[in-house]
Amino acid sequence: MDFKGLWQVIKRKAIRLFKKARKTIKKYIRKLIKHTKAGDYSILIYTIFALIALILIIVMFANIFSLGGKKKSSLDIPTTEEATPMDATEDPEIVAQRAMEQEAIDIYNRNRDFIFLVDEAHPLAADYTFEHHTLNCGLDIDKRIFNDFSEMLNACNMAGYEYNIINAYIDEATQTELYNSEVQSYIDSGLLEEEAQAQVGKSVEKPGCSEHETGLAIDITDVSVLGEADYKSTRETDQWFMNNCHKYGFINRFPANKVSITGVSDEQWQFRYVGKEAATFMHDNNLSLEEFMQLVQ
Repeated sequence: MDFKGLWQVIKRKAIRLFKKARKTIKKYIRKLIKHTKAGDYSILIYTIFALIALILIIVMFANIFSLGGKKKSSLDIPTTEEATPMDATEDPEIVAQRAMEQEAIDIYNRNRDFIFLVDEAHPLAADYTFEHHTLNCGLDIDKRIFNDFSEMLNACNMAGYEYNIINAYIDEATQTELYNSEVQSYIDSGLLEEEAQAQVGKSVEKPGCSEHETGLAIDITDVSVLGEADYKSTRETDQWFMNNCHKYGFINRFPANKVSITGVSDEQWQFRYVGKEAATFMHDNNLSLEEFMQLVQ
């Protein structure tokens, strides 16, 4: 049988099936109308349920075979953009905290050269070095921070205050001498060596663990102060530095209200360069360097 003949057979059978189905449907409708008029609604109810079931089956198969019948794989992990709408249902404080952490991470990644901890748990690498710049007072700082530091000092003078730079870069040999001298003084006062070291650790760091060995830390205060022993944080000059240092990339490294976090006693004359972006972020969020690093980590 050729294709044309086959098509004619299929066509005739399809027409007969269609006529038969139409006849059956008409007969069913007449029966439905007859029972409904007689007050028997059972057939009508069954018909409605059957239509609903048929629609659900069609919808189910349509979903299965739509888009080529693709099934969702367990490996189809939503992207950040797809997952974002779910965040709207979370606690606003959690969302804000995550945003703050991400901002801190971004800032850290752009300023890694200046943002790092230096203490007994985070000693400087043995090969740590930087290009020195000698200030007019004879002290050294990292050359990279000189412009911002000079800008801060000029702004301080323009505000009507005079300053005194007490300390800046200290090499490891000098730091060793300072540390040992302090420890010995406590031992001479009657403390055991371990007790003396614990006491000294609140104000003088061990060699290799001092901010001053980075070239990024500077002790600065009012012009009337000749040394740390004469320091008073209530002076207007000191208050100006605390309130404005972030504009020039510096943070007050050991604030009085962060002693429990930094582990260092009140040294509000010490300022540490971290870059303008990071310093402003820490100032605006009332963070110490330790707290900032916790966000990053």
